[in-house]
Amino acid sequence: METYYLIDYENVHAAGLAGCENLTANDHIIIFFTNNAKDLDMRSVANHGAASLSMIEIPAGKQSTDMHIGSYLGYLIGKYDKECRVVIVSKDTDYDKVIAYWKKESGVKIKRDIQVMKEPAPKTASAGASSIISNVSQKVEEAAGAVTEGAKAAGAKAKTSAEQNSTIQKILSKASYPGEVIGHVASTVAKNTGIKNGKQQIYRNLVSKYGQTKGLDIYNHIKKHI
Repeated sequence: METYYLIDYENVHAAGLAGCENLTANDHIIIFFTNNAKDLDMRSVANHGAASLSMIEIPAGKQSTDMHIGSYLGYLIGKYDKECRVVIVSKDTDYDKVIAYWKKESGVKIKRDIQVMKEPAPKTASAGASSIISNVSQKVEEAAGAVTEGAKAAGAKAKTSAEQNSTIQKILSKASYPGEVIGHVASTVAKNTGIKNGKQQIYRNLVSKYGQTKGLDIYNHIKKHI
């Protein structure tokens, strides 16, 4: 199962990334920062284990980070449902209400912590098992080397989806829509992107949720990016 670490960098700074060197290929770090983050320490993110790393710059402003992380959480739930875990890394207890809502609404495993703090995997193999481990390791390496074009395409699609979500967040944030609306829109777009009549489904959902006038206005803001 994939685990996503959403880092409120201006709240926890480099200390919040403690333990990220132990992350695996099933882990993903997304750092949210504004141009106020003058002390962004690249050394603190240089060693992030085998995890993927993304950095999202967001507009500076009151509760801007809360709003964007909350909406990104909605996007992840809409895209992966219960096939993912989410950890919001922040000291800000305001996230707890958002977490409680989404846990009840979706059943996804979500928590808040002040650090990544992932421990290294325990070494349980005995010396007598070294030959077995060697054979298994060889097979794992062979399997890892057999990366298909389909897997590459899936990875590229996931990256594109994240970029699309970030763009939609910025557009709706600039249009002064609240975080709750941005989160719902992000989730709706994630569920319907790439499916037959996806744009129509997004439009109908927004109109049903917010009414003809407001729903159409939201759709017009994002339609070029879905």
